[in-house]
Amino acid sequence: AGAHVTLAGVLLALWLRLRGEAVLLPASGLKRAGAAGAFLFVGGVGLVTVGEKLGVPSGIAAVVKASAPLWVVVLEGVRPGGERPTRGMVTGLLIGAVGVVVLVAPELDPAAAGAHPLGISALVLSAFLFAVGTLIVRHKPPAANVTASIAGEMLLGGALLLVVGLATGEVGAIHAKDFTLPLLGAFAFLLVVHSLGAFSALNWLLRHFPAPVVTTKFYVSPAIAVTAGWLALGERVTPGTVASLALILVGVATLLWQGRKAAEEPALLADDADEVEG
Repeated sequence: AGAHVTLAGVLLALWLRLRGEAVLLPASGLKRAGAAGAFLFVGGVGLVTVGEKLGVPSGIAAVVKASAPLWVVVLEGVRPGGERPTRGMVTGLLIGAVGVVVLVAPELDPAAAGAHPLGISALVLSAFLFAVGTLIVRHKPPAANVTASIAGEMLLGGALLLVVGLATGEVGAIHAKDFTLPLLGAFAFLLVVHSLGAFSALNWLLRHFPAPVVTTKFYVSPAIAVTAGWLALGERVTPGTVASLALILVGVATLLWQGRKAAEEPALLADDADEVEG
């Protein structure tokens, strides 16, 4: 993970340089980018890998990761001046969370969860740290230029992931024979879709929508995986699957609608103030 994240940061930095835009962040921006990168990549990505390596089944992992939006709500609630979610947002979050649980219910095994307490703990901590990272990006972005912010977060977060990989001996498990075409294709997919695409979109969205709305990606990802499996691999879709996808869709749609209203309210209030002053 550290390799494709860091490479994505390098590519964005080169893009900024080619456009004649500033690449280096001020000292305060570097601190924020480093903090965001650490929470989002080392916490949000690295600990997920740890949890899954410790044997946590994918279904249970999906449910635990889907707690990130709920952590965001809790953290915003206790943060001084935090963005309090509306009742509609909370309703959407709960509907979406239920949808994820119903979707992966056939894979859930409480005994398996109890058999991997360290893995579950790593995943819970991952969801919490990812939530912290999203709030940093939302309220304390490293720079006004969103591309420079993303590049800084990726370079520093990716570098930290690489250091962790070196410290845990992952480099020793890499051999030249492992660099097959499927592996390189997977790396390219992660580079383009996950790092350059999804993470850049996350940063942009956090500047325009409340964090609970943006983090519903953890609701959407399992739904996309199931739909892709049905379309590409002909995997069986049960009535329970359809019901869960409908719940996720309703939950996310509710959050997007509420987030849109929340984003528009400051502009409406500003317009009203201008009319009063006029």
